[in-house]
Amino acid sequence: MRGKIACSADRLSLLEAAMISSVVEPNAFQIGKQYQSERRVQMTDASDTELTSSVMGNSGLYEQTIRLLDGHLEAKCSCTLSEKPICRHGVAALLEYQRWSKARIVPKPRVVLPRLEADRPASKAVSSGDVKLSELNEFTEWMQRVVQAIQAGHPVPEQPHVGPGLVSTWTQMIQQMDERRRESEVAQVELDADIRNRETVVARLTQDLDASVKESKSLQVICGDLQREVESHKAAVATTTDLARQVEQFEIEVKAIAGLLMEKGRRLEGLSDTCRDVSSMLKSLGKV
Repeated sequence: MRGKIACSADRLSLLEAAMISSVVEPNAFQIGKQYQSERRVQMTDASDTELTSSVMGNSGLYEQTIRLLDGHLEAKCSCTLSEKPICRHGVAALLEYQRWSKARIVPKPRVVLPRLEADRPASKAVSSGDVKLSELNEFTEWMQRVVQAIQAGHPVPEQPHVGPGLVSTWTQMIQQMDERRRESEVAQVELDADIRNRETVVARLTQDLDASVKESKSLQVICGDLQREVESHKAAVATTTDLARQVEQFEIEVKAIAGLLMEKGRRLEGLSDTCRDVSSMLKSLGKV
């Protein structure tokens, strides 16, 4: 689907969730928000004015391209939904971009290497930008434990107890990076599980389809047998009809013969009466 709306923002990061929900369909926004919270969005490339991503929907993986150009927001998705002007997958991509853009805006500290001089104690910092040697040693030891924990797949250990400064900032940044890494791993595990579930569903549907095809072929064979049986019955009915016509013709002929026999019977009765009369006359003459 494609959508295009007027937009006064000059950067995608300025499109807050409330602004997105005010221009899209409520159902599309709710489902897109759910997709984003379930970490179904994978951002491929992003800048202030263009975003490409992919979203795992309920029916498959869909790709999005969203551009902010000449005061218009253009959204394109590979899905076929009729949601306008932005579908649920585009909403999920925009919400994930907001989360990503806010997470990446982290103040970058000015890294100042420790300056060690022979005429001052190593544990004393001469300015707010310097690093204490003791804190640097603690940070080094902590980093060794961090590397071991990452290699073993464990969470990063708690940061060393140091005061505010560069070392504290470094440890916080490393912990934030580890949290994002673990979130990505969890999202990847969930995505892998979802893919396996979908593969299982596809396999089951494939089996059902194969069974349906076999049943359809069996029904076709049965239908062919029934069709041949129907043709046989039609031939038998045609033969019976011919026999019925012949029987009817025979009945007509029998009735005609019966009529002739009755007529001859009446004639024979008349002849018999004549013979009786003649016999009576002859007897009378004999007596005389």
